[in-house]
Amino acid sequence: MRQRITATQALCIAVALWCLAGVGDGVSHAAKAKAKAHSPDLKILSVDPTPVPFVVSAHPLTLTIMVELPKTLPEEALLNVTTLITSPSKSSIRVLESLQPLTDKTVTDAALENGSPRRIEVVQVWDGTDQTKRVVSDGTYNYQVVAKLMVPGKNGTLTRETSWKRRGSFEVRER
Repeated sequence: MRQRITATQALCIAVALWCLAGVGDGVSHAAKAKAKAHSPDLKILSVDPTPVPFVVSAHPLTLTIMVELPKTLPEEALLNVTTLITSPSKSSIRVLESLQPLTDKTVTDAALENGSPRRIEVVQVWDGTDQTKRVVSDGTYNYQVVAKLMVPGKNGTLTRETSWKRRGSFEVRER
């Protein structure tokens, strides 16, 4: 005896198959990603927050970020460095962003002639305020930095390459 599928059941099956097709198999996807994972050519070599501990009323926090660039750069390339600063509870956040063209003035080929990769130093400054411009409270704050190599496209800039995220933490004090 064969059962007939109702329209509702058919719709539910179709939606379930569509969801499975979009999500995929988590195990095989993770295995594929692990097998293909390789270090990107764009790298964040170091992040140096100063002063540590950071006293909000004294001076702003300076993040000095050293970025290693790929051997070849596309024409009109832009370097975007984004830093996310969060409190342990994630209730206080702040995003710092810098975007700069990679011209002959900012990047020299002398490093390539010596056999060492091209590097660029990016400096970001945080005034100790959160997303609402209020001064943050004492505690240990985390940062996450990512660099992107971007190129102009028809409808704006396009991301060409992304570095792996670099994470760390620092202490904030009011006095």
